[in-house]
Amino acid sequence: MPPESPHTDESTLLVRIAEGDEQAFSSLFLTWATPLAAIAMKIVKDEFARQEVVQEVFIKVWLHRDKLESVENLGAWLRKITINQSLLALQRQQANDKRLETIQLRQTSTDHTSTLELKEIRRLVHEAIESLPLQRKTIYRLNRVEGKTTREIAEQLQLSHGYVRNALSAALAAIRERLTASGLFILFLLLHR
Repeated sequence: MPPESPHTDESTLLVRIAEGDEQAFSSLFLTWATPLAAIAMKIVKDEFARQEVVQEVFIKVWLHRDKLESVENLGAWLRKITINQSLLALQRQQANDKRLETIQLRQTSTDHTSTLELKEIRRLVHEAIESLPLQRKTIYRLNRVEGKTTREIAEQLQLSHGYVRNALSAALAAIRERLTASGLFILFLLLHR
């Protein structure tokens, strides 16, 4: 830790920073960055996180410089901010780790889906589409295979837009019902997220 400067020098420095003196702020940074980085490293144990913590500490100091004149013990105050920022960094890292774990679990469950299950889903979807009335089948294929919007389909087939939307909804419901009855609907949803 840097030697504590006499209270008057510390107070003068804080007053200058509170007034927006960038040179005083730079002096504060040069004096305290290394000791605060050491504190952060003991908590976060990661170089990148340590750098972010120190950066956040000095950003907070600068953004809240109008309150600096009321700081009585600069060292203790900076250490407290550093510890708090380090703990926040750990919390963010834990949240990111949980998200990554969830993504990996989803990927693993998808990877374990056998080729046989995929073939079965495709077969059931194909059967469901083939069992649709001709006009619904046409509307479904124009939308899902050719990528046309319901308005484009309505114009092409000279049907009302509402009718096309309803026919597409009915087609999707029939396919969903067929997959649900076979117990593969959940798997279908997982694979097509």
